[in-house]
Amino acid sequence: MDIPKKLKEDRVDYVQFQFTTILGEFKCVEFPAKIWEDMKEGAGIDGSSLGFLNTEQSDIKILPDLSTYRVLPYNKRIASFICDIYNNDGKPYNACPRHILKRQIEKIKSQGYLFLVRPELEWYFMTKDLNPADKGTYMDMPPKDEFHELRRIICDDLIEAKIPLKTIHHEVGPSQQEVEFIEKPALFQADNVQTAKTLIKIRAHENDMIASFMPKPFIEEAGSGLHIHQYLMKDGKNIFAGEGKQISESLRYYIGGIQKHVTAISAILNPLINSYHRLKPNHEAPVFTSWGIGNRTALIRVPGYEKSARIEYRAGDSGMNIYLGIAVLLAAGMDGIKHKIEPNIPTSKNTDNLTTTEREELGIKQLPRNLKESLEACEKNKIILKVLGEKCIKKYLSLKYEELSEYEKAKTSGNMRKWELTRYLNC
Repeated sequence: MDIPKKLKEDRVDYVQFQFTTILGEFKCVEFPAKIWEDMKEGAGIDGSSLGFLNTEQSDIKILPDLSTYRVLPYNKRIASFICDIYNNDGKPYNACPRHILKRQIEKIKSQGYLFLVRPELEWYFMTKDLNPADKGTYMDMPPKDEFHELRRIICDDLIEAKIPLKTIHHEVGPSQQEVEFIEKPALFQADNVQTAKTLIKIRAHENDMIASFMPKPFIEEAGSGLHIHQYLMKDGKNIFAGEGKQISESLRYYIGGIQKHVTAISAILNPLINSYHRLKPNHEAPVFTSWGIGNRTALIRVPGYEKSARIEYRAGDSGMNIYLGIAVLLAAGMDGIKHKIEPNIPTSKNTDNLTTTEREELGIKQLPRNLKESLEACEKNKIILKVLGEKCIKKYLSLKYEELSEYEKAKTSGNMRKWELTRYLNC
């Protein structure tokens, strides 16, 4: 792509270089389009201010992925590129979340695999005094669904940003929303999640509201998840599909791998103290390590067969760094395929309502009950250490234990709720 020509054709005045921190925050640096030639080799950033490095060794660089070029729907004067992070010697910075996902994708590509994902994003529209902005419920029609036009504007933005959509609708909670993407390659979709969250927040702000992806903003209402549907292709075929209407061994082993590592995975897929308020029985989120065909109460749901055969991981939430989340799910699933790890017994029952004995008979265990439990498992998990690398996991755990320490101080003063809203409302 001839970028100077494209910028001129699109009448772009400013360019944003966007990138993601270890904790999943989407950041940017902006510059006038007329100095593109000076900036095309990347921009220096302060890694210590972004949680990557210590102050004494803080210089790193972001370099644009030219294939991610888009004009921003809410302001046509601005074009953006999503960036990877590099050391000053030009080598990839090994704790860059986007590089970490790329490494996993390249690893399975060398074995002939293609990994597709389909994210489902849930969020709440909230008033400035932090109440739900409407009283609608699941898939309501207008006028009870008050923000159908705003969702269409958001949908227009996402389509203009070249994010392929499937459905968008009102979710279970009052003023809770969902957008579901069409399955596409994993890196492309991780970029799309970061972009979509930003576009949604901007449109809410323009309408004097807050779009919050906080996992559990309201104690008595449904939590918001980030479900990740996963497809594994080889030689153009979906290897999760078995003969006739059967699921394949590969799908079964893939589930087994995720189940084996799920306690440690939760530290990445459910990375906030608030994440575990969502993972409660009978609150529209999985609590146990179950799987089943068409079972929406399960941790892992198998929605279809044949060409559409896939798994849906239902526990994750938008507090996650989407690049790291997809990377560890893929690595755990591939570990299952490599070692032929059998999952527990599938069930069509609501596991929240089973007795302890019934769950034990099915081999179903409980998910981590809090962040500390999942972090302790993460520290010891060889798969996660290998995927994230020593530098990233060390920094990630340090930041998360610091978060736990701050929360304990808030508990001592009785300000837990205020602390969570201040910390997580805009995640």
